[in-house]
Amino acid sequence: MFTISFALGQDSLPRSLTAEEKTRLHEIGANRTITDPPDSILYAPAEFDSVAGIIFAWESYYDLLTDLIKEVAEEDTAWVMVDNIGEEVSVAASLTNDGVNMDHVIFQQISTNSVWIRDYGPWWIYQPDGSRAILDLDYNRPRPQDDAYPENLATEWNMDYYGLGLVEAGGNMLLDGTGNVFISDIIFDASQGFDPNLTQDQLDEYFLDYYGVDNVIITDHLDNDGTGHIDMFVKVINDTTVIVGEYETPSAGAGNNYNICNNVAAQIAGLTNGNGRPYTVIRMLMPPYSGGVTYTYINSLIANKKVFVPIYSFSTDADVLAQYAQVMPGYEIIGFDCNQIITANGAIHCIAMKVPAMLPEISCDQWTVGDVNADGVIDLFDMLTTADIVLTLLEATPCVQFAADMNEDGDVTFYDIILLLNIIMDL
Repeated sequence: MFTISFALGQDSLPRSLTAEEKTRLHEIGANRTITDPPDSILYAPAEFDSVAGIIFAWESYYDLLTDLIKEVAEEDTAWVMVDNIGEEVSVAASLTNDGVNMDHVIFQQISTNSVWIRDYGPWWIYQPDGSRAILDLDYNRPRPQDDAYPENLATEWNMDYYGLGLVEAGGNMLLDGTGNVFISDIIFDASQGFDPNLTQDQLDEYFLDYYGVDNVIITDHLDNDGTGHIDMFVKVINDTTVIVGEYETPSAGAGNNYNICNNVAAQIAGLTNGNGRPYTVIRMLMPPYSGGVTYTYINSLIANKKVFVPIYSFSTDADVLAQYAQVMPGYEIIGFDCNQIITANGAIHCIAMKVPAMLPEISCDQWTVGDVNADGVIDLFDMLTTADIVLTLLEATPCVQFAADMNEDGDVTFYDIILLLNIIMDL
């Protein structure tokens, strides 16, 4: 089952760099806050994980945004970023007139430069206590309000904030939830606003330290698509299944994109996820390159049990929507006309940023303080495990942390080891 919405709009800033912005690449990253990485990471949400809702920046393509907000707000929360109270009043009236469930719409007055919130918006981790924290990449565009947005959001939501020194765009990274992340090699291209001095080792270290991701998989990027971001032709739909674009003929794709898509598909098909399970690669049609535009069906958005797919009134639209329904059973597949936005080098995935769902509350009622390995006995093994936590040799789960915190001060230190040793010696 699918429905079709039609979107119109104009955008003053494309997803790609403007000619004027290319003269100001030195401004990228100015006045950002860089922090140490988190002490401990439970999990970095994957592309397909459950969400509390979606964040949108009300900057352009208003009809498309309205259709997306309306669909999200049926069951989940749509956060809408506006510049000021006047804009909020105007947008609220417009959304109400379009039948949006306003009980599920939350406005926040945080100024942004552009609609492309996937590329500059917040990324997320779950911390050991189950709380969500915001990760902030250095946006590869000289758009200061966009670049400041994740930190402003963290302040507004009173969330832990971690600022990376990594220059990256959110649309150029796809997490599979098992410790792998897919990134195109555009990240090493200084002409696109990226760090000319970045090395593979540094990239690996950033993702391990801030995301808890062990394996950075680098692919080729598409030619002449405006950004080189991986989300234009690759999509992770579960921890073992990846969609990769496919052109019907070599002439259908710009430049070498026919071969690039085939090579990336073969590359991913030869890999395993972080749990050692091989990836299944599904090929999906890429519409022919036309009029300087790289069309894509793959720049879609998974929002819980809905998938929002860009369509173009092409004869191939229905077949692609049917393919999504086949490979993602149990999801509602919804098509949105993206003819106008795609000319600015992006589509649906590019203008939506997820807020991950809250984790279920963790109960440690069955754990005993001191019995760190939960074997029913307080002994030397518990003390050794506690020592590993103190020395950061072990990433403790919330309940292990609870059991090792002998003095219940919220932290595990050498003092807890001494208290545990005293108990063991008295037994």
